[in-house]
Amino acid sequence: MATEEKESLQYGDEVVRIEPKGIEHISDEERHGKVSSVFTLWFGANVELATLTTGVAAVAFFGLNFTQAAIGLLIGNVFGVTMLGLLSTFGPRLGVPQMVHSRAAYGFFGNFIPGFLNMVAGVLWFAVNTILGAFAFDTLFGTNFFVALLIMVIVQVMVAVYGYNMIHAVERFMAVILTLVFIAVSVFAFGHANYHLAFNPKIYPSMSGAIVEAAGLAFSYLLGWTVFASDYTRYLSAKTSPRKVFWNAASSNFIACLWLELVGAALAIVFPAAAGSPNPMALLLGITPHWLVSVTLLAVIIGTVTANVLNIYSGSLSALVVNIPVKRWLAAVLVGLAGGVLAYIAHKAYYVDFENFLFLLGYWLSPWVAVVLMDFLIVHRGRYSTGMFYDPRRVVRPGLWAWLIAIVVSIPFFDQTLYTGFIAHQYPQLGDLSYYVSFVVAGLVYVALGSRRTAKL
Repeated sequence: MATEEKESLQYGDEVVRIEPKGIEHISDEERHGKVSSVFTLWFGANVELATLTTGVAAVAFFGLNFTQAAIGLLIGNVFGVTMLGLLSTFGPRLGVPQMVHSRAAYGFFGNFIPGFLNMVAGVLWFAVNTILGAFAFDTLFGTNFFVALLIMVIVQVMVAVYGYNMIHAVERFMAVILTLVFIAVSVFAFGHANYHLAFNPKIYPSMSGAIVEAAGLAFSYLLGWTVFASDYTRYLSAKTSPRKVFWNAASSNFIACLWLELVGAALAIVFPAAAGSPNPMALLLGITPHWLVSVTLLAVIIGTVTANVLNIYSGSLSALVVNIPVKRWLAAVLVGLAGGVLAYIAHKAYYVDFENFLFLLGYWLSPWVAVVLMDFLIVHRGRYSTGMFYDPRRVVRPGLWAWLIAIVVSIPFFDQTLYTGFIAHQYPQLGDLSYYVSFVVAGLVYVALGSRRTAKL
């Protein structure tokens, strides 16, 4: 035990040392880093092709023109970055990973369900992004998909194994390169897009519903990051300004996501046939000048790494949250291997899988975020004892019931290719309102149940 504590204190800001911590609390003596690293981490993680394809979907799957897509994407991003910014502030305050903090609302074992879902989400996000990186690698270097996939998996897992400091360092460096490349792509996309197209009702029956769908897609994309939020701020000093943490997390995600999504919407208009191709690289191959294609493909490979190291790392933390008896570094390896296998299986139908995946992800994440926020802001008012996060006697707490109730109530509002609820079917002009319904219901139910339970203690 003494050896582990010594290793933790020695970790500091060492980049090439494997992080000794798993999901343990970070003591004041172990805190380090600058709040500016929050900006570069999230910016680097989102200046990549998966973000861009969210904008592609707004046009290709919902029939929106550029302006309509921009409205929906803007709304979804505002909601999403607000949630992510708020949860990021919990890291310095509490010094624990995001899914450990949610034990306060869900209970030690009640938290196993969202913890398991988050581990699966880490695997799925890794698979989604790795498909893009492997396609780019294959296209750029002329390998086959399997070889490209294998190389991508190995590189990403290696970075995640080293952990927190290595991830922040990689994001700082790569963010600059990615920004320069995608500025060049933006010049082409925005310069060639047709801004006078009309809404296409053959793709989606209602323009208002399509805008809501685009907003939901952007919101869902960011919800996928919220369960990771404090994982990357928990080493910051407890004296770090919550306002600075919020603005660094919120602004970096907003700039990167809205920018790349608008680039994606523009490219979908420039290359409508390529927007529906099973190989997302088809969208980039028509870019001119031709040298920019090669540079962009290299950026896609780099962007895959910057996004996926977060997915592997936080997915491995969730594996520890559900008591899988392995070290963090081994959990990272297992998450990477599982994601690699899934990427190989699913790579032939990327866009359809991506859209369905993002919608399904948001269905459980939106009420989860509401419960966690209400627990911090209203039920516990930011006052926690560290021991309560690790106490197995707190078996199940009211947050689990509020979360489940909210998901059930929101089912009639689901609207996607796998399932359409009866309200969404009857009123297509509403789009998919399930995220907002489940968020409000979960928050209200948890405040009622959680406050009552706290009053009895």
